[in-house]
This record gives sequence, C-alpha cells and structure tokens, in this order.
Amino acid sequence: MQNIFHNQDDYAIVDPEWIERLKRVALQSPLRRSRLCLHRSEDDTLHEMIIALARDCLFQPHCHPIKSESFHMIAGRLVIVIFKEDGTPSRSLLLSPPGQGGVICYRLCIPAFHAVLPIDDVVVFHETTNGPFVKNEAILAEWSPKSPDELRSFLVKSALAGTLPAEIRQQILSGDKA
Repeated sequence: MQNIFHNQDDYAIVDPEWIERLKRVALQSPLRRSRLCLHRSEDDTLHEMIIALARDCLFQPHCHPIKSESFHMIAGRLVIVIFKEDGTPSRSLLLSPPGQGGVICYRLCIPAFHAVLPIDDVVVFHETTNGPFVKNEAILAEWSPKSPDELRSFLVKSALAGTLPAEIRQQILSGDKA
C-alpha cells in the first residue's frame, strides 16, 4: 500500500480532502503512517510534509545531528518527549490544534533525542526540516527499548515524567481516547 505521496507541481495545496486521505491511509497502512511531501525532491534543502500517524505508530527516540525540525498541529493530539543524553526525560509537551489545550507549534533547534507519542486514533501535523533527505541519518538512542510493547511502555513513562495536564495523563495511562 502506498503511504508516501510526492508533490510534482509548481505549488502544493493541502485541503481537507488530503487530510482525510492521509488519516485513512495511515489507519490502513501496515506502517500505521502516511505522508504528503510538499517538496518536490529528496535533494531539496527544505522539506515540508503533512504527516499522519495512527495511535499505535511509534518511533524510537532519536536525534538529528545537523538538522532542526518543527511541527505544526492540524488534527489530533500527541506528546513530544525530549530526552537528556542519558535517556532521562527532560520535557514533555502536549501538541494539539488550536482550542484543544496544547502547544500548537514547536521547533527543536538542537540535536536532542526526542520521540512522539500519539494520543488520539490518528494525528496529523505539518513537519518542516532541513534537506536533503539522507536515509538512516538520524541517530537512534542506544538506551531506548526496541520492541513495540517495551517502547510504548517506555514512552508512556517518559511522557508522564513531565508536566502534562491531568486529563492527558489519565488518557495516556488508561489508553482512552478523547
């Protein structure tokens, strides 16, 4: 199943139909994610993507040694966990679209280890980062669990170490959806 879409035009437009398509594809994809690349080439110096992640799509904590990244929330809520070099969580941020009680946009300007924990069935955000894309350029945290179950448990525990709102903490613990 195709879960990555590439812009080929002179301009890129993201409308509600695209958002719904990305959500649907993420929920049906074996990888539990989808993306629309707004840039035209992996060699572009600026990469912008609309990314949809299903709730069970997890990535190991990682860092980008020579890149920054920013997220701007479109739909759903997720927690960003930023870690110290030793794997200790240093900050948890609730990201959400306007009016849902979280941070709307965040930018990581340093090469810190970080991970995302989707809270809702599917989340959609606009990510901006430096190009070009280089496969396996991100550094995976050696202290991070690899198995999906252990990784989820680790990310939940790490997210809860921060100062998240009580209702979000409860949803993370119980697995309930809003």
